[in-house]
Amino acid sequence: MATLEKIRKRKVWLAIVIGLALFAFIAEAAFEVLGRFGGSTDAAKVGSEKIDIMDFQKREQLVASNEQQNNQQATDAAVRQQQVLDEMINEKLLEQEYEKLGIAVSDWEISQLMIGKNPAQAVVQFAQQAGAKSPVELYEFIMNPTKQGVQASQVEQLKQQWNQLKDDITKQYLFAKVQTLMAGCMQANDLDRAQMAEEAAVTNVVTFAKKDYSTLPDDKYAVSDEELKAEWEKMKPMFKIDEPVRAIHYIAVNIEPNQEDIIAANKIADAAYIALQKGRGVDSVRLLGTVKIDTAMLLKNNLPAKVRDFFASAEVGTTKRDTAVNNKHTMYKLINKTVSIDSVNLSYVAVQGDAKMQKQVLDELNAGKTLDDVKKAYPQKVDGKLDDWQRLYTLVDSLKLKVANATPGVYFVYNSGEQGATLLKVGEKKAPKTFYTLATVTYEAFASSKTSDALRDKFQDFLNKNKTAKDFEANAVKAGYNAAELMITPSTPQLGGQFGGIKDSRKAIKWAFDNKKGEVSPIFSDNNDVLIAVAVDEIYDGEYLPYNFAQGKEMLTQRVRNNKKGEDLMNQYKGKANDLNGYASLMGAQVDTARIVFAANGDPKIGNEPGLVGRVAAAKPGTLQGPWKGENAVIVYQVVKQEKEERKPSKEELDNRYAQTRGAQVFANPSNIYQILSKATKVKKNLISFY
Repeated sequence: MATLEKIRKRKVWLAIVIGLALFAFIAEAAFEVLGRFGGSTDAAKVGSEKIDIMDFQKREQLVASNEQQNNQQATDAAVRQQQVLDEMINEKLLEQEYEKLGIAVSDWEISQLMIGKNPAQAVVQFAQQAGAKSPVELYEFIMNPTKQGVQASQVEQLKQQWNQLKDDITKQYLFAKVQTLMAGCMQANDLDRAQMAEEAAVTNVVTFAKKDYSTLPDDKYAVSDEELKAEWEKMKPMFKIDEPVRAIHYIAVNIEPNQEDIIAANKIADAAYIALQKGRGVDSVRLLGTVKIDTAMLLKNNLPAKVRDFFASAEVGTTKRDTAVNNKHTMYKLINKTVSIDSVNLSYVAVQGDAKMQKQVLDELNAGKTLDDVKKAYPQKVDGKLDDWQRLYTLVDSLKLKVANATPGVYFVYNSGEQGATLLKVGEKKAPKTFYTLATVTYEAFASSKTSDALRDKFQDFLNKNKTAKDFEANAVKAGYNAAELMITPSTPQLGGQFGGIKDSRKAIKWAFDNKKGEVSPIFSDNNDVLIAVAVDEIYDGEYLPYNFAQGKEMLTQRVRNNKKGEDLMNQYKGKANDLNGYASLMGAQVDTARIVFAANGDPKIGNEPGLVGRVAAAKPGTLQGPWKGENAVIVYQVVKQEKEERKPSKEELDNRYAQTRGAQVFANPSNIYQILSKATKVKKNLISFY
């Protein structure tokens, strides 16, 4: 079969583009660091199951390789490692849940997904990429290659990809079953619908006056250690931690050019521009060595926006220099300007055979036979590709001239040999356009070795004089540094956050977990643009963060203090006025109006007072309510009007609202499923032992 022959000929199989997680493992690679960890090989433990560091390493290397092959921007290694480990942990959690629930995919189901009447779209796409007409045809070719005159070894790679795709789709289908199960368990009943309809049916228009706690001085309301502990006990679940925590301060010193470096860079940029102006091309600029040169043939619309109109009317040899931005110099030179055909429609036909056969195929095609007809007449000898649009300037020079001079619609011999030939036909030629060959020369100022050494020496001097975490923080500003505060766990991949953090800063994090409270690190410079040092302020290895850890203590203190302020204000106001205006006068506030719906979060005018929403819903209209002690203010209010929704929501609307706010869309999405499973299973991550 011709299509199967097309499959057989393919030597490079296209990547599978299916939007699924990658589960394939590459060949086993040595992992040199195992000896450092006392024999432990666990990258993580999920319940009673382990994720071996070698399995993790294979997966991580595969992801890195795919990034490179797909020309993606390289991810910071530590970020990628953490992402891969989280993915593997989620897989383990799901596998354990499938076993508990008895969820499986039968052979019949997977057969239908792969080669049934309605196969998965990923399988259809894979078959097309491999050159098959259908998944069934591709499957038969892979499983019975000898019928097509092909050795099994020749389809081994394709078979591996097919089996990998099968595994991926099986896992996707299993997960879909879990989602369906969870969504089915969270459906609105009649009571839910009635409650939701009632919650949104009434808008209470209230008038109110309030006294914010922030208007009272904090120093009048002291908070004791015992009070903090008591408040911590009330909120203890909020302080639970899944991993050890380190409270640190870190200093990051950017290695940047100083004024001397910038002046030197300006001189180099000036010399580069003079050379660019004088030279016919850019060879004279290349002699400077440190500049970057990019040359491209572009249409007007593809020229850099800043110089587009300038070069559109400029003569060949014209130069242009931009104003330097952030010490980066950019200059341009118009190397050539030519009018050429923009795009051409090409058809290629490959012929396997001697000169006589090549001529027969050429004559038959030019006589009007279709490519399919010719392929049938010469099975496994002819193949081709029709109607392929190409930009003329991207073609090799030997082909460019032939295409430009070819008669449209007529096949000609592009190249030939004793065993075969390539025939070519030029179809439509798009109208000629002007192309600009533009050289872009850039030079960016960088810190010299002298500058880098001076920055390091100064930083090291600071560390020599400040060898404790307390001094590190206290004296940073005086030395011209910013000591940033951060809470980190063993899973923290970068200082400063996973996104927008400091690349290659993982070693500094590991150091913090390998050393004691109060110690200060040496300088880390894995990132060539930054010098880093960290100081360990506190170590939290328990089940809960203590009541006195910095951020928690601040929050607890505010809660206790606000409660005291509220009690004080209640004593000042309660029973001291008879109406809203009277209370407003006592508070030194203005009477305002808000609109509160029970199903919503309140009104921005009142602020974050969730307890008020229920009180307003239950309040009798026209009756003064309060003073009431809220979380952030003492409030007096009165419901002056109730606006009722005339239209009753339909059952479908209420079901959708339930799904969006408390049902399937909340709990059955992937991230929440993983979170639910991880809370129910003890997960221990251990990458900090290896990286």
